[in-house]
Amino acid sequence: MVRTFFQRFGTHGICVLPSDVLSNDLLRIDPETHTMPTTLRKQASALGLCYAQVLYSFADGLYWAQVASTPDLVDAQRVQLTEEQLYHALPWDVRLQDREADTIRDLIFAHAQTVRPVQRKTTPEQADIAPIAIAALTPAPVLPLEPVADATVEVSTSELREALDPHSPNETSESPFELITGKAKRSPLRQRIGSFSMQQAFLRAMIDALMAQLYQVQDHLVALSLKARCALLAQMQRWHRASGQRVVNAVAVWNDERQAVVWQLTVGVPLAAYAAA
Repeated sequence: MVRTFFQRFGTHGICVLPSDVLSNDLLRIDPETHTMPTTLRKQASALGLCYAQVLYSFADGLYWAQVASTPDLVDAQRVQLTEEQLYHALPWDVRLQDREADTIRDLIFAHAQTVRPVQRKTTPEQADIAPIAIAALTPAPVLPLEPVADATVEVSTSELREALDPHSPNETSESPFELITGKAKRSPLRQRIGSFSMQQAFLRAMIDALMAQLYQVQDHLVALSLKARCALLAQMQRWHRASGQRVVNAVAVWNDERQAVVWQLTVGVPLAAYAAA
């Protein structure tokens, strides 16, 4: 039986983690000062380490925690951590307090190998089948989502086609609608795009569209807002990769200005997570 973080660690105390668990995306813009944001990893870590107090679990394998660059948690930031990230947590006590940062990191990664669930070895023929079987036996929890402010981004058919097949955009002759609905005329060698890949493509298309706007704007505040929206979408990309839950809704609409069909992509965030914050 796999033990959870609280079963291994208890419900109290400070733990030390590698700073790699923290996001390196830009933080949200301060609405009062409008200063250029830093990243959580730079703000809440030092010498490759960060310190955390895990508060509670709000979903299976997901935790709220406060993290900081010092064990007294001065200027702590509220973050989400996953069970996978917390495999690297060690209690911050007398056994570590006099050790060098590099030594602590070595101990952390060695500890993670001992508590991480053992993965069954598979043959090359089983490699593509095993993850599907495991996912079917242990489905991820489905969290309610809520659209965020400025959550809808319009992209053209060509932009969406490129995001759906970024490595060879010119080889995809079907329309995004045909690919999304599965009605494309496929050769025997062409596989239908799965839901996971489709959602990741939607998020890529949204980020690409916002970045294109960013390169054209002159207003500093507008640029900061676009960067913050890109950072949020990147965060949702990671969350979707971990949870597999659908986060983007795509609707085809007619755009009079372009005289063409455009795609309205709307992203939602985990409602339970933000309510708990």
